[in-house]
Amino acid sequence: MAEVSFVTEVKRRQHEDPELRKLREKIPLQQKPLFELTGDGVLRYQGRLCVPEVGELQPNILSEAHYSRYASSPVATKMYQDL
Repeated sequence: MAEVSFVTEVKRRQHEDPELRKLREKIPLQQKPLFELTGDGVLRYQGRLCVPEVGELQPNILSEAHYSRYASSPVATKMYQDL
């Protein structure tokens, strides 16, 4: 459930980040399209959601990714793949 709320929060707060606003303005000028605005007005980089640097959003997402009970360590993933 945390993922859904984080995605919603990211989409809602993208307009608050001055750097992301600048990137939005430059989209029509791109030679090679790296950034895009999707139909719902969300900024993405090569299809990935752009996370704004506002409030505690980025640290909260990283914390959830590293410390949630669903996170696995790279060592565990490598061990699983090796098996």
